[in-house]
Amino acid sequence: MSKPGKNEGDLVALQQAAEWFAVLRDEHPHAQDRTAWQAWLDASPLHRRAWQEVEAIHAPFEQLSNIADKQASHNALNQPRTRRQALKLLGIGGMAFVGGMLIKRYAPWQDWATTLTARAETHRTIAGKTGMVALADGGKLWLNTRTQAKVEYGFSLRRITLLAGEVLVQSAPDSQEPARPLVVDSRHGRLTALGTRFTVQQQEDHTLLAVYQGAVAITRRHGKPIVIEAGWQTRFDARRTAHPEPASPAREAWTRGILIADNRRLDDFIAELGDYYPGKLSVAAEVAHLRLMGAYPFNDVPQVLHAITDTLPVRLERTAPGEMALVSAR
Repeated sequence: MSKPGKNEGDLVALQQAAEWFAVLRDEHPHAQDRTAWQAWLDASPLHRRAWQEVEAIHAPFEQLSNIADKQASHNALNQPRTRRQALKLLGIGGMAFVGGMLIKRYAPWQDWATTLTARAETHRTIAGKTGMVALADGGKLWLNTRTQAKVEYGFSLRRITLLAGEVLVQSAPDSQEPARPLVVDSRHGRLTALGTRFTVQQQEDHTLLAVYQGAVAITRRHGKPIVIEAGWQTRFDARRTAHPEPASPAREAWTRGILIADNRRLDDFIAELGDYYPGKLSVAAEVAHLRLMGAYPFNDVPQVLHAITDTLPVRLERTAPGEMALVSAR
């Protein structure tokens, strides 16, 4: 099994590959550039792997470093000159980023530009409800129960800010030139999509990322960035990223109206099920440790609770109007 995250050497090779990708995408690349690129490619298997990964993405993110005059920047990129000349005119030369993979630190000017140029739309769901939002670029955003997310598509970023709850993002290529990174911000860091389908769940002390297609770059406010590839998930806060582990299908199944319990503690499962119920659910301490297996549709919470009583040695009590508890059946 390959290592789920990329180390610093991988990121350096990816940055070099991205820079070569930008050079060779020029309308008229120089012969000496091709010769130098081939020498770089042959120098290391790491270079070849990085180049293959960059080619697979096909989405170079070229970012402007000075947007004091938005119209001037736009005009510079649309003049009848080569892309490389336009980039040099704007003062960023060959600086190119493929996906968020190469973002090493926060870029405050990007956020300032996005806030300045974007029309913010805030989407919310209530207890027991989920929702889907069609994004302007053709992507999709699913909101889990009790979720709030702000969407801002501005001049330099496609930004989703997760304010509460959990989202699933299905990214799409940007139709704007140069392409804008698609990022999801939580209170613990920034996630940059690399042609992906992934979920982000915000907790009080950490954020949980699960990647199902493509890859996602985590940029925290402290520490080095890391790329999480498809099939892996991790928890992170502002200072630490946990070792990745296989992605749980449960973190994606809620978009289909299902909660999955894969040998899960009963109290843990009921705590999540409670997010889909307007009242209060609880589990008695003597049965909290019991393990549960199965897939349960959450559109009828009482029915799920009754199904659990058929599986585990527990019974359902109605303790007050709108309140239910699972207690020992003995």
